[in-house]
Amino acid sequence: MNLSERQEGLLRLVDEYREQECRRALEAARSEAAELRSQTYRKQRAYLHRCILSERNRARSLIQAARAEQATRERWTSERKSLELLESAWPLLHERLLAYWRLSEQRRRWAETYLHRALEVLPRGRWTVRHAPEWREQERREILAELTQVLGQAPGFESEGNIEAGLIVESGGAVLDASLGGLLRDRKRLEARFLALIAAGSSL
Repeated sequence: MNLSERQEGLLRLVDEYREQECRRALEAARSEAAELRSQTYRKQRAYLHRCILSERNRARSLIQAARAEQATRERWTSERKSLELLESAWPLLHERLLAYWRLSEQRRRWAETYLHRALEVLPRGRWTVRHAPEWREQERREILAELTQVLGQAPGFESEGNIEAGLIVESGGAVLDASLGGLLRDRKRLEARFLALIAAGSSL
């Protein structure tokens, strides 16, 4: 083998080595690029996932805040309407009870109901019954006979002009106030009962 042939052989070896190195470098570059793309994709996907979670939480918080605000507004509106209703209903209740007492038959029922209640809760003995002027003697005769028999003595009746309607029974320091003022005295309880009746679909 002459010098020219040896040179050509060396050149071929150099070319082959160069091509191999180039292929290895290209494959390494491709592999590194693929890994970089994969890492970038994973990072972007994780970032997007965090963004989605953050926006979802933010949207949920906004929805909860909006619902809470709406519930507060509805409750405030409902309470305001209830107050307005109670303010308008209270005078009406007073008028209805007063009108009820002014009718003879209704007055008799009112008196009998609360006098029987008094028999359940007040001590026997000397009773004093203070009442509105409309409840006249002839209307008291029937219940008077019953009370006298149960109590062992006739109760005393006193007409009082400052009692609008109803009656007040006193015995031994105990009192049953069934006057209009007494029945309406516990306004909070009556208003709560009134709202309950409205909620149940009833009315005065």
